[in-house]
Amino acid sequence: MQQEQVIALREIYWNIPQPYGSLFLYSLIIITTVVMSWGIIRDISRWRKGRPDPRLDQVPSRAAEFLVQLFGQKKVLRDRRPGSMHALIFFGFLALFIGTDIIAVEEDFTVPLMGEEAGKILVGGFYQAYEIILDTLGLVFVLGLLWAALRRYQRKEPRLDSRRTDAWVLAVLLFLGIGGFLIEGLRIANQCWPSHEQCLTFTYEQSWAPLAFVGFSLAGLFRAIGLGDGSPVALGLHQLLWFTHAGATAAFIATLPFSKFKHIFYTPLNTFFRDTTPQGALDPIPDLEAEIEKDEPRLGVATLADLSWKQRLDLDACMRCGRCQANCPAHASGADLSPKYIITKLHDLMREEPIRFKDGTVKLVKDLEAGEEHGKSNGNGNGHAAIDVETVPLYGNLFTENELWSCTTCYACVYECPAMIEHVDDIVGARRHLTMIASEVPAGVKRVLEGIERAGNPWRLPQRERTAWAEGLDVPVMAEKEEAEVLYWVGCAPSYDERSKRVARAFVQLMQLAGVDFAILGDEETCNGDPARRMGEELLYQSQVQQNIETMKQYRFKRVVTTCPHCFNTIKNEYPQFGGGAGTEYEVVHHTQLLDELVKSGKLKPVRPVNQTVVYHDPCYIGRYNDVFEPPRQVLQSIPGVKLVEAPERNRERAMCCGGGGGNVWLEGWGKEQVNYIRLEQLTQNQPQTLAMSCPFCMVMFEDAAKNTGRDETLQRRDIAELLLEAVK
Repeated sequence: MQQEQVIALREIYWNIPQPYGSLFLYSLIIITTVVMSWGIIRDISRWRKGRPDPRLDQVPSRAAEFLVQLFGQKKVLRDRRPGSMHALIFFGFLALFIGTDIIAVEEDFTVPLMGEEAGKILVGGFYQAYEIILDTLGLVFVLGLLWAALRRYQRKEPRLDSRRTDAWVLAVLLFLGIGGFLIEGLRIANQCWPSHEQCLTFTYEQSWAPLAFVGFSLAGLFRAIGLGDGSPVALGLHQLLWFTHAGATAAFIATLPFSKFKHIFYTPLNTFFRDTTPQGALDPIPDLEAEIEKDEPRLGVATLADLSWKQRLDLDACMRCGRCQANCPAHASGADLSPKYIITKLHDLMREEPIRFKDGTVKLVKDLEAGEEHGKSNGNGNGHAAIDVETVPLYGNLFTENELWSCTTCYACVYECPAMIEHVDDIVGARRHLTMIASEVPAGVKRVLEGIERAGNPWRLPQRERTAWAEGLDVPVMAEKEEAEVLYWVGCAPSYDERSKRVARAFVQLMQLAGVDFAILGDEETCNGDPARRMGEELLYQSQVQQNIETMKQYRFKRVVTTCPHCFNTIKNEYPQFGGGAGTEYEVVHHTQLLDELVKSGKLKPVRPVNQTVVYHDPCYIGRYNDVFEPPRQVLQSIPGVKLVEAPERNRERAMCCGGGGGNVWLEGWGKEQVNYIRLEQLTQNQPQTLAMSCPFCMVMFEDAAKNTGRDETLQRRDIAELLLEAVK
């Protein structure tokens, strides 16, 4: 046989009988489109049952972040190993999708419109580049899938739970990836030029054939076992694989809305509609007082019907990757809570599927207890009443007390989630219903709320003792001064907790040494309301906010400084929801930010060595919520003699919570192990002598942890202000 070189060219329907191949393919496309569209429309109809939630502000920034997250895999790659695995699958899938689209464009548009010669796209140099790119990224795709299968079924990573649809998706995608290479290999080994009837040479013998290096390697194998050079068996096998491959592709696409892989559509959509308000701000209940006056007020989340459309989209966007669970402090302690299962249980209920729980149990929708006021809907024909999933009470059916109250609202789940799901809002929403409507709260929560309502502080101590911490310091009060550069919002913990009082005194002395013009509200200050809001008592929170805003409006100041991250966050990010002046009338800063400024400006000069190895714990409410990471470290690094070390892998954005957030500083631990003990173990891995903090709740939690884990004498616990004061004096 005479060998000849032909121009690189892709014959799209090679070896596929026509018009049967085209009819089969287009029939599949129609069926697939109908089934997939029906699934998507059904999902949208579920979302539309949710409450309104305006999410069309800041469209340009939403679109920009959407593109960065989708094509840059920004949050996906935050967890390096599984993120890399996902990136292999994503970019491989994307390349194969684009490659298939190019074939469709040539076959259905350019050739019919421009003619056989002019309309060819897959020809010459472009086709050669096409082959090497698709073989490379197709191989990347298969490797990513094999990695995913290994993680899920061989290593069985604890944060992953497997369902039948997971195996289906992985199996189909692996078949598509590997099958595509087999089809390519059979084509390269058997395709004749210029035609099968007048065969002068095979694709395998062309100089450009090795560019499709995977298919070319398989073609060599096929030829070695007698499946090349136009073998009838090879041609039959090629046809079988081609039709099966087309059918599997159609089945995969048609079932997208019914499998975990629906996140291909819904996660990018959820990213676009992400929350653009400050990270530390919970949404207020609209028209709260008017809602309370109704005969049957709906406050918080009691049923699916109470979720917004965006919260429902969250449920379908979840890919069950378990990153939220792996970074949840409550889950690490052995508590019932897993942020992943909060979402997946709601997802299963919404879609009326078997509901899978964290402990491995499965509950059917028909076995749930219907709400008293809603009862059960129409019969299902089997002698049983069908339950309306929209009105099924979530508490008791899906959620437990331990699960909802062990959450520290630390934001780690939201920060880690590549699907931009807002877990904390769902949990606080459930708490709101339990607190304001059902009155089913733990005794510790009740005590805290009563303390804020009656005494103006969670410690239930008299208002007259609020300024006792400042005795002997000659601290100016706004009522006497009326105007100051800085309003020091002291907060409840520094006012009443004995250990935190020492921090407030140290900070005041530093401001006095630096010549800062400041004052406090004194007896006019009351709880900022943050504990009430995180515990679900929105009415009490708003009452505290309005009282504090009215008090603050009486005076003139340019900045508010706090030693408590929770005060800092709510005054900065949440008070503006109710007319607070943060960001417009005044700036809100944390005391570590102010101290950093004073050191850099030379108003505070640390000169006395503090020869200590120091580890710094990032509080959630200035760290993850508000991105204040460097000022505390810069203050510590300015102190002579301080050797700053970090908690390995658990610092800055990934620092674990101390366990005191979400009101848990006043509650008993919910897990088999205390969160603060776990966090202290992380912080002491590099053998520090001092644990530096910048939050009174963290101080309470770590004082307890150190004393109960045998570190009371070996590990000092100090606020950054205390360390700096020692160096300045």
